[in-house]
Amino acid sequence: MTLFDLIDKFFNPKAIALIGASRKPFGAANTIMTAILHKRFPGEVYLVNASAQEGEKLFDLPLYKRLQDCPKVDLVFIIVPGKYVKSVIEDCIECKVTNGIIISSGFKESILYDKRKVDLEKEIVELARANGLRLIGPNCNGIVNIPASFYAFFGPRLKVPVGPLSVVSRGGTASGFILMGSSIFGRGLGINKLVNLGDACDLTIGDFLTYYNEDVQTKVIGVYSEGIQDGPEFLKVIKKIKKPVILYKSGQSESGQRAALSHVGALASASTNSIYQGFLAQSGAIPANSVEEMLDIAAGFSNSILPSGNKIGIFTFGGSLGVMMTDAAEKYGLSVTPLKQSQVDALNQMLPEYWSHSNPVDVTDGASVYEPSNLMKIFQIILEEFDALFIIAPVFENTAIFDYAEKEMNFQQMYKGFIRQNIKRFGALVQNSGKPIYVLGEYGEISNLFYQNGIPVYDAFDRMAKAYAGLYHYAQHLKRSESIKK
Repeated sequence: MTLFDLIDKFFNPKAIALIGASRKPFGAANTIMTAILHKRFPGEVYLVNASAQEGEKLFDLPLYKRLQDCPKVDLVFIIVPGKYVKSVIEDCIECKVTNGIIISSGFKESILYDKRKVDLEKEIVELARANGLRLIGPNCNGIVNIPASFYAFFGPRLKVPVGPLSVVSRGGTASGFILMGSSIFGRGLGINKLVNLGDACDLTIGDFLTYYNEDVQTKVIGVYSEGIQDGPEFLKVIKKIKKPVILYKSGQSESGQRAALSHVGALASASTNSIYQGFLAQSGAIPANSVEEMLDIAAGFSNSILPSGNKIGIFTFGGSLGVMMTDAAEKYGLSVTPLKQSQVDALNQMLPEYWSHSNPVDVTDGASVYEPSNLMKIFQIILEEFDALFIIAPVFENTAIFDYAEKEMNFQQMYKGFIRQNIKRFGALVQNSGKPIYVLGEYGEISNLFYQNGIPVYDAFDRMAKAYAGLYHYAQHLKRSESIKK
């Protein structure tokens, strides 16, 4: 079995068994089990509990006493107290199971107070590998494959849309926040696949990077890790990946390194920080310093157009907003250069005399530019000499804050109506110019329309600038790689 086929069985099993199935609410076993059933997993589900009585059922499914009593399964979830895990592994081996996910904790993450549990984890891994059983975990939260309706995760059950981003994470709660952040309506992102490795006793981040690289449904890869187990090997793997990899490594402070050690037994030391910096220099991985940054950068890949440079043209209806955007852009290494005289002359024919005559292009009241063909021409003129266009015309989705009579027309209503009628023009401009457009606004109905047409929306100046800078970093890496090949 190839590595791809092995890992694909984790994401696309035909039959699964949950060992330690329980009625107790809020626990890992019940949460994962009910999520699998609620999301209508299309395969077979078998529930196992050593205390099961003959004929007993759980959620209308037979409750088996032993794994050996179940029909053949592809994937086993092990959700029992740590001291019983080894015996369950032996059952899996007897049943010739090849894939197992150990949700149970109490292993390598206990290194600070009980090294015997570290030894127990090693015993389990050696036993499993010697008998053809490969493992995710222990101390993990599970796995999801949104397109396949497979949601086996110990955490909040979310309405996650299908998206281009697949994630491999060492942190369970971090994985939950990634799922939540990608599910925000209007962000336009979603998730394709996600796996939490926990202690990563067997299969590694590098193994899943290799899988995602071959997975046709994955367009962008996110990695969260609190430490790096094998720096040289990880670097070797990540340099082979042909898709964007967004890497968020926490545990960069001294206190964070101690926390990582007690959390998943991650060796997040000063030396791994230096290795991490080496990754960023050599691998082309896009750095992120938070879950939000990872998702912001991933959202930037909503179209196939990468930045060709760092010169930003800014369009705004308010001068102060343009100043704020300029500060954020230059903070992250972007360049807000002046307009060329030819651009000023062209815009003079279309804008009121009091427009800013500079970049940012501030049209103040904006009333004269709302004719769609005029607005697109203005954007085209700006894009002629810049690598991207930032549109700073915030859309406030929370209409409860406004105080207008029902029959009154207000700016937000007018702007939303305009976007709905002309959104395809924006998308066509991106494709025809070959240059990205970013928009500042709240997440909601209108931002969702922008995303559907290849235009990411951000709710803060810094987030927009940092996301673009991340994509520019990746585009520069690709150029360097191509020049080396030549």
